[in-house]
Amino acid sequence: MRRLLAATTALALLGAIAIVVVGISVPESSAELDNQVFTSRADRLRLVIPRGWRATDQPSYPGLLLWMMRSQPQGQIVLTAETFTRELYCSWPIACRTSPESLASKYACALRTKLSALRMRVGPVQPGPKDNEASGLPTVWFEYEDGKKFLRQAVALGPDRAISLVLAAPSNDARAAHVRSFEQSLRTLRMLTAEETAPAGSVDAGVAPIDGAPGDASTAPADAPSDAAPGAAPAFESAPAPKVNPVGPCPS
Repeated sequence: MRRLLAATTALALLGAIAIVVVGISVPESSAELDNQVFTSRADRLRLVIPRGWRATDQPSYPGLLLWMMRSQPQGQIVLTAETFTRELYCSWPIACRTSPESLASKYACALRTKLSALRMRVGPVQPGPKDNEASGLPTVWFEYEDGKKFLRQAVALGPDRAISLVLAAPSNDARAAHVRSFEQSLRTLRMLTAEETAPAGSVDAGVAPIDGAPGDASTAPADAPSDAAPGAAPAFESAPAPKVNPVGPCPS
């Protein structure tokens, strides 16, 4: 949300969707579509595409992971994600950051404030499906429109990702016609586990191999032979620097 994307595509509704797509440079996602299931291992997200929708995982803009389309009636659903950083958190209005609501609601508050400033008519925040909460990725949603573009947006915040699922349509009736598909897809949105994102054939250091020997190299005997060169510093001599929690004090 650091800058708005320009609506330069031939699709008329992309201008509205671009409001909520982050225009920052992010690494290209390693994503795949398999039997109507979208998986982004880079963003650790999985979502099921609703029946009858055409989908592409070839992003047109940074942060846009998945594009789903339906022609009758016309509608688009897009899945976006950006890195959840302290900088992003501190860009939210102070009234949103200090709200007693959930973190997802605070994010929605920040987006609604920006949309209202763009003269969009914005509806109230509503709780998302229980399925999302059960999977550890609670969501909230709200609707907005300007008389020409009608949208519904759900948002969620993972440990390091700010996620949006946006439905856009050219009329209120078209948006209403696609609400069921939107909700069906939203209910399937979840974060992948560490095991699901691990490369194929890799062994978790904390899991013992089949023969029962510990898988963690740190448990090897002190006199075990080493392939390291003489005098070389031992592997994992120091712990990696801790990640900065996005939620915290902001500069005044």
